[in-house]
Amino acid sequence: MPHRAGKQLTETIAKQLERIEYFCTAENISSNLAVHEMRKTFKRMRALLRFYNAFPDEFSSDYNLQIKYFARALTHLRESFVNLQIFERITDGNKMLPERKIKAAREWFADKNREVVEKGFFAAEGCDTIMKFTGTLAAQLIDVSLPVPSQLQFTTELEDSYLISYQIYQELTVFSNPEMNHELRKKLKQLYYQFDFIRYVHPRFFRLKTDQLNKITEQLGEDHDLHVFLVELKSGFLNFDNIDLQILENQVQRHRELNLMKLTPRLKQFFKDLPEEFNLKMKKIFKVEV
Repeated sequence: MPHRAGKQLTETIAKQLERIEYFCTAENISSNLAVHEMRKTFKRMRALLRFYNAFPDEFSSDYNLQIKYFARALTHLRESFVNLQIFERITDGNKMLPERKIKAAREWFADKNREVVEKGFFAAEGCDTIMKFTGTLAAQLIDVSLPVPSQLQFTTELEDSYLISYQIYQELTVFSNPEMNHELRKKLKQLYYQFDFIRYVHPRFFRLKTDQLNKITEQLGEDHDLHVFLVELKSGFLNFDNIDLQILENQVQRHRELNLMKLTPRLKQFFKDLPEEFNLKMKKIFKVEV
């Protein structure tokens, strides 16, 4: 691992903090876009901070807990917008449901999104709290005495991320619930962000892996979005009778099935290496003695 990796790690995390501050205060972009970008950035930052796991005195677990809290708060806002998008997608050109019901439901989804985003997080103290956090973490990163993760520490973290993802993948079956798919996505997204950061170490290997992970996590994300939408659909707040709901549920399940059909072979290809084989590759790439 090049000696500059430690410095590059702090610089990369610092850039994530700048992105969060920008989207928290920008006035020329939509609130939903700001929520989406901030949420992604928090997740990337959390994945990168794991490279400092060997230095708990430098970056305490409190940082990860706060990042996790912010990401979860933004997830609720993001889901309200995605639910609206999914509803518009599955009802586009629909001839089986009354147009008045579709229109009313569309307005309900739009109103809920507007309320949770504009009247919730951004109108409350959410951004003020985030700005205080980013300022504190940015000051920590400026500390020139910060330790530099070693090649072994980088390797160990990547091996752990792969192992946990692999174990979840091994437990998946056609009967697995959507929450297990979502858990796999979270772990693979973490691995994606870590691979993306160290891709310059071995571009040929990590470029392929990041491309695979990008497609896989998008499809796992689609599966989770459809599941969340279905739960919302059945919440009882919408003016649909049982027949209407069955029609919509059938469409959602069809989308899920088609999505998972494409996902299965991609997961199999990505996890073709056993954890032991993956570990040997990491040690060879990072020149760590076995």
